[in-house]
Amino acid sequence: MKNGESVNRSIGESQKTIHPFTNSPVRPFTHSPLRAMAIHLFTNRNGFTLIELIMVMVIAVILAAVVAVRFSPFDTIKLDSATRKVAADIRYAQKVAISTQATYAAIAFNTNGYTVYDTYSSVISRSPGDPCSTDSSNNFVVAFNEDRCSNYSEVTITTNLAGNIVKFNSLGTPLKNDDTVITDGDKTVTITYKSASKPITIEQGTGRVSY
Repeated sequence: MKNGESVNRSIGESQKTIHPFTNSPVRPFTHSPLRAMAIHLFTNRNGFTLIELIMVMVIAVILAAVVAVRFSPFDTIKLDSATRKVAADIRYAQKVAISTQATYAAIAFNTNGYTVYDTYSSVISRSPGDPCSTDSSNNFVVAFNEDRCSNYSEVTITTNLAGNIVKFNSLGTPLKNDDTVITDGDKTVTITYKSASKPITIEQGTGRVSY
């Protein structure tokens, strides 16, 4: 009987799984799925090499950096800030017309900025104090391409307004360059930074500015 037990013990030991790194027997797991997973992890010789893993990590970091630059939150902040400023200055021109009962206070746009007038083509408004809104003569002239407007560098402006001008009469009604009331298709100022844009709409009749 002892000889039989010895034979069985020898057979059992020969069937034990040998650890590939320590060369010692691996005790079987109680649950077969765990045992199978462990054997696969320790005996699989077809995995990635260290160099391949490093290359994958480097590529992942590069892609993450490209995505971060492409969708930088700072780009959105600059576009939003520029849009708020332009909208506020359009409202300022309207308030000038109402408060002074001036005929045709206006704001005239160009690609890189705009000029605010108390009376269009003759009297430029004085600067409200914002460095970006102040030229060398203290006039209300905004130029996004100048150092004084560095916070808005590379921001551009396009409009579908006739002559790139919107006027306001003493009631605050927005008018086109020919002094007629603006229409639905002629009342938008678009602010662009890099590949993103935001439209500012000047409402017909009331002159309400929204974006």
